[in-house]
Amino acid sequence: MFQKTYYFQSIDELDDILNTISNSEAYNSASGILMQLYNSKTDVDEQSMINKIISQCPKACLTGMTAANIATEEYDISSFPLQLSVTYFKETQLVQFEFDMENTTAFVAGRVMSKALEDLENVKCLQILYYANSISINNFVHEFNHHHIPTFGAKAGRNIRVLNPAHIYGKGVYSTGFIVVAFVSTSLKIYMDNNLGWQPIGLEMAITKTSGNSTVVEVDKKPAVDIFSKYLKVSPNSHFIQNVCEFPLIIERNNFKIARVPSGYLQDGSISFTSDVQKGDHFRLSYANPDNLFALTAQSVNDVHNFEPEALFIFECGNRVKFLKDKYLEEINQYYHYYPELSVTTGYAELFYTDDGFGGDLNSALVAVGLKESDNSTDCIIPCREYIVEESASQDTNVDQEIPFLERILTFLESTSKELDNLNKELGKVAYTDQLTKIYNRWELERKIEEALELTNQGMSYGLFFIDIDHFKHVNDTYGHDVGDSVLLSVVNVIKESLKEGHIFGRWGGEEFVYIIPDADEKTAVEFAESIRKKIDDICFVTVKHITISLGVTLAKPNDTLASFVKRADDAVYEAKESGRNQVKFHLD
Repeated sequence: MFQKTYYFQSIDELDDILNTISNSEAYNSASGILMQLYNSKTDVDEQSMINKIISQCPKACLTGMTAANIATEEYDISSFPLQLSVTYFKETQLVQFEFDMENTTAFVAGRVMSKALEDLENVKCLQILYYANSISINNFVHEFNHHHIPTFGAKAGRNIRVLNPAHIYGKGVYSTGFIVVAFVSTSLKIYMDNNLGWQPIGLEMAITKTSGNSTVVEVDKKPAVDIFSKYLKVSPNSHFIQNVCEFPLIIERNNFKIARVPSGYLQDGSISFTSDVQKGDHFRLSYANPDNLFALTAQSVNDVHNFEPEALFIFECGNRVKFLKDKYLEEINQYYHYYPELSVTTGYAELFYTDDGFGGDLNSALVAVGLKESDNSTDCIIPCREYIVEESASQDTNVDQEIPFLERILTFLESTSKELDNLNKELGKVAYTDQLTKIYNRWELERKIEEALELTNQGMSYGLFFIDIDHFKHVNDTYGHDVGDSVLLSVVNVIKESLKEGHIFGRWGGEEFVYIIPDADEKTAVEFAESIRKKIDDICFVTVKHITISLGVTLAKPNDTLASFVKRADDAVYEAKESGRNQVKFHLD
């Protein structure tokens, strides 16, 4: 397996390149050939170029896209040559899929892709180049990410000043769709690296209202644009995006940090993004320092070099290029130093999914992907690279020299933010956590229930369990409050083992607890409550030996209030206790 990258300015130059490729021994003997065509120009005949490549090199899988070009005119990349990167595999086979979103939906395309993966054996990884809205790419990938296949790629971009259309390339030129290549192999090894580098700063905020999948209407119940006028003195005007894109939102989902870059604003104060945003997302604004980005990239280069790939692909965000300006090539050249034939492109988003299904479409990041065919190696996937300062490389604070003002102020802001963040986390624990059991307290549970009821009115479904420990007063009276506290903690720990993503569990007061389960109907809610009851019933507790619980179950109804929702569950648990305890009762009226 090896990689060769060509650069050209015209179709005439492309002819010579294609003749060289198609007549080579590598082309004729390869088990699979991946061609990646990346176009930063705005005046090229794309369809003619695609037709020429396919006709002269029919054995290859052709993918490609237009590059994101959002820097100022001074750093415009449309003068860059087109890039054709060719990777020749010796053992790996490539299977290509194309989905034109003009003729299908993301859901249907995802189901087709999932069925195709079921029929393919030994799929090692997927490359996806796409141009679609964020809800489409999420819906597409969601239908097959249960196959646990590492996935990488990019979202096509365009020149922000010329406003040329963004396109992806396969057998044709598509204005919206997905081009997927499946790498089928028993010997292929993969390196994947998500290098972000933007540092969160300031207070944590919450997205409290959205419109669709990519527009934030309110932050902390105030117009979204207010956060930029408040913290950056940036008002909605013709330079709004240029003034805020260097400070992306940093959101953490499933311990996976992602950035979100504004792409526009609306008259009502809403802000649109190139990738998905979700109501309930918590975020902080962020900043980046070019020196720190380069240091982080140096770590990536070192890890890539240790992996020893035979082919290297770089997917970099256009916003990162805009931020680095003339230093952009300085970052990329760190990889070029070891891998001069690498493939590199800039997009509106970078696609990165681990084999566990974590990730998504990213912004402001640099994704490095290395491949090699080897029986004596292991995969290496780094979900989100964190900068590690080596002791030998740490700055000596006693050095007798003037430190640049920007470096001093950024160090001050970062240190202060970390201290405030740690303090807020400690204060937050007191505010929403029960002191004994360390689960949500009643105040926080009421807030969570209100959120669930609001989502119920938007079409979601929630079940609520009231859980009461049977004869708990007898435990306290017989064994003392220390044993009573121990029983509370033991019951909580057992129930916590049942917690799944999206579930909410907290202490309502005394020996009463509340459990909220999403996506529930009567059957699933009652069965889940029964599984919790049985776990407690089957356990032998220290000192008291046997403890049981009674559960009252209900479902949220449209126009429910906090009081009406909770009362149904409370009535149900009262019936369970009156009927003999150690049982589950369901009420909906």
